[in-house]
Amino acid sequence: MINLKRAKLLKGRGNMIKEFNHEEVQCIKTTVSVPMFRINVYLYFIDGLLIDTGPRRLKNSLIPVFKSLPVSQIILTHHHEDHIGMGSWIQSHINKPIYIHKAGIADCEQPSSIPLYRRILWGNSKPFNPEPIPQTIETKNYQFEVIHTPGHAHDHVVLFNRENGWLFSGDLFVIPHPKSSFSFESVPVLMDSIRKILTYDFSTLFCSHAGVIINGKEHLTEKLRYLENLHWKVKRLHLEGMHAKSIQKQLFPKLHSIHLLSGFENSPAHMINSIIDDI
Repeated sequence: MINLKRAKLLKGRGNMIKEFNHEEVQCIKTTVSVPMFRINVYLYFIDGLLIDTGPRRLKNSLIPVFKSLPVSQIILTHHHEDHIGMGSWIQSHINKPIYIHKAGIADCEQPSSIPLYRRILWGNSKPFNPEPIPQTIETKNYQFEVIHTPGHAHDHVVLFNRENGWLFSGDLFVIPHPKSSFSFESVPVLMDSIRKILTYDFSTLFCSHAGVIINGKEHLTEKLRYLENLHWKVKRLHLEGMHAKSIQKQLFPKLHSIHLLSGFENSPAHMINSIIDDI
C-alpha cells in the first residue's frame, strides 16, 4: 500500500501537485487539465536522485518542490516536454548533473518545436545541456541499471533497482491497452523494448503517468500481450488486402478527444502504420 502520511497539496495555474511516499521513494504527482483532456505526470525522488523534471507549465508549483529537495543528480527518461520542461531551470538554479540518453542530448539543446496543442498543454521547454547517461547510476544507498527502451521515443530509458525490484519505467507502460499512438512511436520497437524489460526481475513499477503500480511485471506483460495481439490482427488484415484506413475503421472505430485535441498527431493510424511498416 502507498504511504500517504506525507501527503500535501500545492496549487498553481489551475493545476495540482501532490506528494506522497512509497517505500523509500518520494512520489511527486502533477496534474494538468485543459478542456477535453486531463493527465497526470509523476516525478520520483530517491536518495538525492530526481527522475524527470515535469512540464514547464507547472513551473510556479514545481520550483518550491525542487528547492525543498536535496537533489544531487537528475535523470531524464526521455526528451519529451512533460519530462524535461524544468530542465533549464534546474540547470540554472540547482546546478547538478542532468543525464539523458545520448540520443536525446540534441533534442534538449535545441529550441522546442512542438505542435501548438502540446505547447498549450505542457508549456515550451527551454534549451539546456544534459550529459550522456552512464550505464549505471549510483546514489549513496542505491544502484540503478540504465536500460535503453526505444519505441515511445528514440532516447527512452528505464531505471532498474535490482535489490528492491523497482522499475522506473518512464512512458514504457502508461496504459495496458493503448488505442492510439503518436506519429513518432513504433509498436514493433516498443514490443521489443517491453520483451527486454520483462527479462528483469522487478515487481513495483514507477510509471510517469499511471503512478505506482504494484505487481508491475504482470501489468507490463498484459500490455505486451495486447500489442502482440494487435500486431497479429493488423498483419492478418493487411495480408488479406485491407488498406490501413480500413483496418483502422474495423479495429478502432471510435473517435476520442485526444485525436481532436492533437490534430490527429495522436491517432490509431500511427499504430497501424508502424505495424504495417514492420511486415
